[in-house]
Amino acid sequence: MWLSGVIAALGLLLSGGVAVAGPQAFDLHLDVPPIVADSKAPAKCTVTYLIDDTANNDVFAARMRIASAETDTPVGNRMPCPPNVPPRVGARALNVCMSRTGDPKQCVFADMARGFEHEPTINNTSEIASRCSSDKFSDIGVACWMSGKLSVCNVGCGNSPKEAVAQAQARCQEKQQRSCPVTASVPIPGP
Repeated sequence: MWLSGVIAALGLLLSGGVAVAGPQAFDLHLDVPPIVADSKAPAKCTVTYLIDDTANNDVFAARMRIASAETDTPVGNRMPCPPNVPPRVGARALNVCMSRTGDPKQCVFADMARGFEHEPTINNTSEIASRCSSDKFSDIGVACWMSGKLSVCNVGCGNSPKEAVAQAQARCQEKQQRSCPVTASVPIPGP
């Protein structure tokens, strides 16, 4: 059987064909044109959640675009977000953290109730307070204090990184009744 394979290969070489080992370039010249974005188009609705991995204090920004209705009109060059975001959107935001951590139970919303340091569970966090929508704000911020090795945080929305952090610190200090010096912010619109 192997002899017939060798003979077939020799026949291919002698007939002017080329035997090539290894992968060959696969190019059918089906070039895809570049994506053209309308720079004047209003920004689509983006909802951003801050999610916390309590095992190592990593905070994830999970951004999701929500399609606007055909009847929606932009306000201030921003498309409106729905007034009520379904809980499944928050659950998908948690999946960002769960896909990166060893224990999904360590993933919680980053806006935490007072006493979270004693009971660090998702039931002791707020989904609604952990999100900001792009139709009203441009930035989302977080402020935390350290309880041993555990960060206890709260979230704020603003129209600048400074404003988002100030709102997060004010919320954290009000909820936690202590100073919240650990801060960060990220833009709400996705790439």
